[in-house]
Amino acid sequence: MIRKYEVMYIIDKDATDLKGVQKKLNDILTANNGKILESEEWGLKEFAYEIKKKKSGYYFVLIVETDSANINEFERVSRIDKNIVRNLVINTENEKKYIQSTKLSKTDMSKFKEEKRPSRGFEKRMSPKRENNTGDSETKTPATNSEEKSLKKITTSKVEE
Repeated sequence: MIRKYEVMYIIDKDATDLKGVQKKLNDILTANNGKILESEEWGLKEFAYEIKKKKSGYYFVLIVETDSANINEFERVSRIDKNIVRNLVINTENEKKYIQSTKLSKTDMSKFKEEKRPSRGFEKRMSPKRENNTGDSETKTPATNSEEKSLKKITTSKVEE
């Protein structure tokens, strides 16, 4: 049974025959009366984190109508091929409110960069300011607090004698 899928795959940036790998994968998807409705090459992009010790790769997004046997073969070949870093197949018939587009793809993660929280710096936090008996505010460290406690013990023991 022919269904509509959105397929995304990433080819290693160090691949020697980029067009050959792309043609091989597209031929698998178009076998048995499969059709590529839309195709978009996003180009070389950096990953958010290392995948298989790689930092970047060539992204390709396709909208295809094909048989599930072709999708299974595509996933099998992409797991075996060393030039394929990652792949993702989405059955778009099961997606609600699906908009068919390779530019606004479900697999596009660039829209989440806006939602990402800014990273905190590693600045040293300042300890809170405390007021001493004279009313002056100054910063006290735990070492000075322990010294004051030991001085108070000494003075109170001398007064008791």
